[in-house]
Amino acid sequence: SRKISGHDACRSEAMRKREKWSDIPAFLVATVRGMGDQCQSSSTSNNNPDGEIFEELPYVAPSTMRQLEDYAAACASIQNLLLSLHSEGLGSKWATGPVIRTRAFRDLIGCEEDDMVVGL
Repeated sequence: SRKISGHDACRSEAMRKREKWSDIPAFLVATVRGMGDQCQSSSTSNNNPDGEIFEELPYVAPSTMRQLEDYAAACASIQNLLLSLHSEGLGSKWATGPVIRTRAFRDLIGCEEDDMVVGL
């Protein structure tokens, strides 16, 4: 079997998740603003016109005390929401992963450049 490239692998994974997630009735995406430029690309290659939107962007950690506190507060809020949903008998899942660090996902949810996606 042929090994697929990073772009093709990302697109394939996106299509697999699209099929799986199409049955989920709702999504909530939690973001924190003011977290520095979250869209710094690790590649400047333009040989694939769609490549950059599916490329996984590098992780940019909180770099100031304020950013760290805002990130921690967002995480605590997500956990409280999950506990509340559970108490009502609703299933939920806190997810992150490479998909939240792509331009395609960020564009889909309307992120600004300094928004950090904390959970999906």
